[in-house]
Amino acid sequence: MVHVPVGTHVSQRDKHAWNAHEYEEWDREFGTLFEGYPEGELRARAEVSLPCHTSVFPAGQQLMVDIPGHPLCDDLVEAWQETRGGIVRGGEMQVGGFADEEDVDVDPVDVAVRTAVYAAERGDWQWPVSDDPADWVLLADWYASGLRRREGSTLHWVIQREDLIARRFERTFTTFAWNP
Repeated sequence: MVHVPVGTHVSQRDKHAWNAHEYEEWDREFGTLFEGYPEGELRARAEVSLPCHTSVFPAGQQLMVDIPGHPLCDDLVEAWQETRGGIVRGGEMQVGGFADEEDVDVDPVDVAVRTAVYAAERGDWQWPVSDDPADWVLLADWYASGLRRREGSTLHWVIQREDLIARRFERTFTTFAWNP
């Protein structure tokens, strides 16, 4: 997904730059998988999006905690998981809303923020990064069901709210999760 405003100067960049992992073999393997994934038509529709997580990483902390102020969060997530199949027609790509990921308790946006902070500390991310998940928003997530031997794979595109407002989409940060 790319948005290029009229009159914007563009240049080619490393299409694998989103990956903050240090493992070259891992990079090559997933690069090959992504290159071989079939492209298809993308159609939009409005659907319900509710949180499917029960924990957060507070800004600057290493350990996750239950979502503050939501003592019934587990019950709400369980109820949503049981009923959403009859309400939402699942798809592979979701734009906006709440991030979803198979078998995780923490908000995938929180994980992306922690990964962006780590990438910035390593020098792999050149722009300012807030460590507060409240400063970030989900642009899209993609449940890559068609990746052979990578079932349960999800990509999340997140962006800081101020960058979204300013349409600085080059500052979109991407994470990849795989639950074998």
